[in-house]
Amino acid sequence: MAPIKISYVVSFSSQDPKYPAENLLSEDGVQPWLGCPKDHSRQLSVELQLERASPIGSVDVGNYGCAFLQIEVGRSSWPCDQPYLTLVPTVTLMTPADSKLDQNRCGVRMFKEADFSELAVGQKWDRVRLTCSQPFSPCSRFGLSFIRLRTPQEQEPDPPRPSLDALFPPVSLTLPIPRRSREEEQLRSCLGKLEGEAWSPAHLSRSARMVLLAARNQALRP
Repeated sequence: MAPIKISYVVSFSSQDPKYPAENLLSEDGVQPWLGCPKDHSRQLSVELQLERASPIGSVDVGNYGCAFLQIEVGRSSWPCDQPYLTLVPTVTLMTPADSKLDQNRCGVRMFKEADFSELAVGQKWDRVRLTCSQPFSPCSRFGLSFIRLRTPQEQEPDPPRPSLDALFPPVSLTLPIPRRSREEEQLRSCLGKLEGEAWSPAHLSRSARMVLLAARNQALRP
């Protein structure tokens, strides 16, 4: 899963000059993006331009006091009046009780493809819009500390299938030639002496060859 770089901020509804929307471009996430202290609408939105159009596989968001968050996606080539598609429907980042007590403000939410709307999965996007709100605590400051986007995880190629030769190795049908036993050699030597020093079985008499064959057959028995 490769990181998707954010190029610049296209627009925003409100920002504190000390904590501008451009803080979302920082990779360290030290300084948050907060709304203007004079803005009492209790809702913020920011639109970000990605470095290139890419399918989105995951989104990590650092909260800073927001109760609700919605993420939408679009393309820079679209007309200005074309609505964006919902990537992540409105989710709760803080409960009403936590919002009123001003606790658990800085959690992190991680969204994956299973959390995305089906129409947005697998498409390439180069615009992301974040809309957050905090209706339960009218006096608290809120915004986002960071956003991280990544491409989908690449599918690993299937392992190579073994060849038929590996599954079924060739079987040699050549039978081993049994060595002549020591007894057979001794018998041949004796028969050769009796037959007048014949040097090969062809020179032995028929009876001598029969004795030699019988001895050989006996040696081949298991």
